[in-house]
Amino acid sequence: MKPIRAKITALGMYAPERILTNADFEKMVDTSDEWIRTRTGIVERHIASEDEATSTMCIAAFRDLQRRFGVNPAEIDLIIVATITPDMFFPSTAALVQDGIGAPKAFGFDVSAACSGFIYAVAIGAQFIQNGNCRKSTGLWSR
Repeated sequence: MKPIRAKITALGMYAPERILTNADFEKMVDTSDEWIRTRTGIVERHIASEDEATSTMCIAAFRDLQRRFGVNPAEIDLIIVATITPDMFFPSTAALVQDGIGAPKAFGFDVSAACSGFIYAVAIGAQFIQNGNCRKSTGLWSR
């Protein structure tokens, strides 16, 4: 029997509109663009607005995926949200996303593993596909 392989077939993206540059940081704390860039490589960062939460940004990323690749939410079996900034402790952010995108068959959960959360979520999603429990999963990541 040929083993089931998991693969990433499509990506959706979202970044908040508000941008905070290193020059903005220079006005707030004793630092410089050069100091930040040479140590981190960061030039700017996107900052969520007051009305954006992890779930709303995940839903926006899914809508981008849906628009570009025609993904039907009814086909999704599993939603994994890897984040250290959930909307709240209960219900999970994945449950809020499941409702927000209209994925009636999906179950989901959050993975809280800081920077390594992405790796854990991909590995977990791949295992659900490879063992035959799911056919299509959606992983959503935020920090």
